[in-house]
Amino acid sequence: MKISKPGIHSHVHSAPFYLQSLFLLIATVFVIQPDIASAKQVATLENVQGNVRVYKEGKNRGRKGMEGAALSTNQIVKTEGDDASADIVFGNGDRVRVTPNSEMSLSQLEIGDSSSKIGIQLAAGKIFNVVNKLSSDSSYAVNTHTAIAGVKGTVFSAEVDSDQSVFMVLEGKVEASSASMQGNSVDVAEMHKTIVKKNEAPEEPVEMTPEEIAMFNLLEDISDMIRDSIQESIQDDLRQQLMEQGGDILINP
Repeated sequence: MKISKPGIHSHVHSAPFYLQSLFLLIATVFVIQPDIASAKQVATLENVQGNVRVYKEGKNRGRKGMEGAALSTNQIVKTEGDDASADIVFGNGDRVRVTPNSEMSLSQLEIGDSSSKIGIQLAAGKIFNVVNKLSSDSSYAVNTHTAIAGVKGTVFSAEVDSDQSVFMVLEGKVEASSASMQGNSVDVAEMHKTIVKKNEAPEEPVEMTPEEIAMFNLLEDISDMIRDSIQESIQDDLRQQLMEQGGDILINP
């Protein structure tokens, strides 16, 4: 798919349709299944591909990352190899896609009925974040060795190398600040990016290139999974309602 470079007044329309509707799909899941929003589970691994390892803080030996495995605070997830990747799905529906050759840890993990506090420490590589709109007393932050990114609901990526961090925002807004220079922060709007170099203030955000926007195609299957979940939930609700009314139902798959 060819993606043209967005203009100042056409940011949202330049993104693929499934990404434009990603937040709407997530919100619909919570309306249909409110019990999901109050889930107490902390986080689980999903879509595990290749050599994914889970380590305890301070331990050199890890265990193989298994589909559905529970994760908790201070555990480290590594995707070791060019074909390794995994999703981390939190109890409130937020999701992180860990790309190949990356390392991240869960520095804060508090999931409640009406609020959540999630902190991620990205040590190497790149992650994509899909974050639901948060309540006023909730937080979601990604920390690197050079920067801190805080959000209230957005789709964005975070990437680190030896001396800088890059944050790209597809939807919503991210506040990026220097890890070493207090009071220096920038707001990164959708379809924009910023670079935060070591011991420097964040650079002024600039528009993402079409190639950078296209990298978010990696999230297409997340949108599909959410859409399937919505369809299944609607069908289950219809079946339950008709059963309670003593009727029969035929639902096309």
